[in-house]
Amino acid sequence: MIQTLKTRTLGFTALASLAVAVGAGTSLFSAQSEVDALIEVLIEEGLIPAQRADVIRQRVAEKTAPPEDAESPPISRRFPGVQYEPTERLRDEPVKTQVRRFGVETADGTERFRIRGRLMVDGALVGFSTEDTVDDERDGQGNIARHGTIIRRARLGVLGVIANDWEYQMEVDFRDAEIRFANSYIAYLGLPGSRLAIGNFKEPFSMESSTSSRRITFIERATPIDAYRPDRELGILYETVRPRHYLAAGVFGGDGVVRNREIHEGYSLALRGSFAPYYGDSNWMHIGAFANYRKNAFERLANGNKAWNDVRLRSRLGTRAVDARFIGRRDLEDVQSLTRYGLEFAAGFGSSSIQAEYVKADADLDRPDVDNVKLDGYYIQFSHYLTGEQRNYRPESGDIGRTPVLRPFSPGAGGGPGAWEVAARFSHTDSTDAFRVTNGGQKMDHWTLGLNWFPTSDIIFKFNYIYLDAYSISGRGNEFEKNTSGSVYALRAQYEF
Repeated sequence: MIQTLKTRTLGFTALASLAVAVGAGTSLFSAQSEVDALIEVLIEEGLIPAQRADVIRQRVAEKTAPPEDAESPPISRRFPGVQYEPTERLRDEPVKTQVRRFGVETADGTERFRIRGRLMVDGALVGFSTEDTVDDERDGQGNIARHGTIIRRARLGVLGVIANDWEYQMEVDFRDAEIRFANSYIAYLGLPGSRLAIGNFKEPFSMESSTSSRRITFIERATPIDAYRPDRELGILYETVRPRHYLAAGVFGGDGVVRNREIHEGYSLALRGSFAPYYGDSNWMHIGAFANYRKNAFERLANGNKAWNDVRLRSRLGTRAVDARFIGRRDLEDVQSLTRYGLEFAAGFGSSSIQAEYVKADADLDRPDVDNVKLDGYYIQFSHYLTGEQRNYRPESGDIGRTPVLRPFSPGAGGGPGAWEVAARFSHTDSTDAFRVTNGGQKMDHWTLGLNWFPTSDIIFKFNYIYLDAYSISGRGNEFEKNTSGSVYALRAQYEF
């Protein structure tokens, strides 16, 4: 009898303690392990059935959780009554966590946070004479390195969604001695079938330019696109998000993210549109066009004249591991405005695809002898997946997305070969008209053969064999012609998370 009374007293004491913890929300038994221990005692004493344990745990969580609109108490007591963000407690919300390509989101998807990054390590070997090349149009100049290595990109960023209607992204690149901003913006998603973004991002321009560097087929973008496309700029961008077509229009600044008090910032107006006349499970077609008008930035001189910023329209060998500037060796001077426009075409047939673009750049000059310089170029490329994958065309953004690998490489787990892709590209770029206003101009025919291996969708190894035939001409009364041709061997190892 006495033992029974002791047992019941212990049970009722545990029950009372649990009730106090649940009702008051105090910290005495707030730890999950202590709540579980109390519940086990109550079950052993026969005061609650075992099948009710999970229900009681849920009730405890509901009773002790703060109201959704309540402010969380600060971790530190140094600032009582003050909402100080570094010390605010996190609210407990039902969330989903993704380990690979790490991200966290609420169960209903209205709030999201994800970390992402990429690393690209390149190496290259030049197979022709590296002395007296078209990297400099002067006789006896233009010596370049025989081989080289480089971290091409090393980016780290965050992106996500706030309150279902707002998207954000901030990404920086650590590849050089100075940290550079990549995409850094906030966008409103509440407009029907579209988004409105403000911040630092790419100006809409060309399919090849719009496709992320993680998704391009070759180590570098095609030479004319690489040379003539605009940089990222601060601006406002409207773009559609619809299944079969894409339209983007934006207004951008013209002096990057770094301010110079003496520079009058320019501006640009950018427009790009595309549609998919056919889009099926295995076959698709893409047609697009783009245009970009930039009013150049300038500095006002003491005599009232304008000193226009130099304009750089430059490309290299098809790799940056060897820094040889075979297009746009010298910047254009006295440019008061620059107009760039072009056409896009691409199509996919199962595991094969074709892509081609033409681009033209017209520079209006503020000088008495030459008022205009015209540059242009085009490329065409073909690719095929030997292992059955398909190029991930996205008509809603007019670009190429991530390749899903059908059988990832994993020998220890009986995996497949990964994805293997072969590709070929020819491009032609003509900047010789620049010799009329600089010390020289260049043009280049560029052939590239590519072999890509995807062990998984997030890791790619690329090999490019490049053959180029480049020509340069000097100007300003000292005409001199030069030719450089030969092979380049380039490698890349890249991963993303």
